[in-house]
Amino acid sequence: MGRVILCTGTDARKPYYIEERDTRIYSVEELCYVLREDAYILDSGIMNRKLVDWLEEECSLPELAAMLRPLVHKKGSVSSFVGTILEYVHIYDRDILLEIDSLIKKSANLSSYEKHKTRIDFMVERKKYAGALVEYDALLVKLPKEEERLRALICHNKGVALAGLFLFEEAAGCFYSAYEFLKDQETFLEYLAARRMYLSDVEYIALVSEQTGQYEISLELEKRVEALKEQWEDCLESRRLKQLQLWREEGDNMRYYEEAERITQGLKTAYRNSVSD
Repeated sequence: MGRVILCTGTDARKPYYIEERDTRIYSVEELCYVLREDAYILDSGIMNRKLVDWLEEECSLPELAAMLRPLVHKKGSVSSFVGTILEYVHIYDRDILLEIDSLIKKSANLSSYEKHKTRIDFMVERKKYAGALVEYDALLVKLPKEEERLRALICHNKGVALAGLFLFEEAAGCFYSAYEFLKDQETFLEYLAARRMYLSDVEYIALVSEQTGQYEISLELEKRVEALKEQWEDCLESRRLKQLQLWREEGDNMRYYEEAERITQGLKTAYRNSVSD
């Protein structure tokens, strides 16, 4: 049985909106969870009067708010601000608090561009692909010319977002742009994978044959494709589709159309989420 967590303060009637995370929280415990999960990208933006007022007024924590206000007014460190909240609420043990503090201090060495990229990367992890693409493009526009490596990493992750939207030809272009600077095999493999998704078999074989010295990478890609096919055969979604096909073949139209509608609606929802900001 897990450890019982005693709630601090009260649940908020009005949630606090964390814009960078597109998340609404309703308690100081939820805030602590976000601070732990996002420790590596936190910056001074988290230290604001609006959050302090919310803790006092909505969560009934005037004592905690009084401890935080001097840190906001005097522009104290992010680690002190976050540490004050976590220690007051006391839902994490000492080792976790030290880990969070270490992550915050390490992220302090990141440039504003690197932190911006990290936030967009989080959007991609949440499959908010369309919004992420807009943000990546905006970041690339303002990125200094000398930030070549960071530009390559952004191009790579932009390729991931494009692939998530099934825009494989555009994704391949991004992966190749990243590869031209990074020169790592994994990025080239991702480039080949994207090309493989939209080229015909004949076109793909011709492409691979033209890639001098990259034949071994193409073999590795085929191994991974076969492994994914085996995983697909064993997964729940594959079994549901096979059952759907069986109902259709047997003429069980009611079950077939009900399940087809359920699957279609699920895919529509997933797609809408991926293209929303």
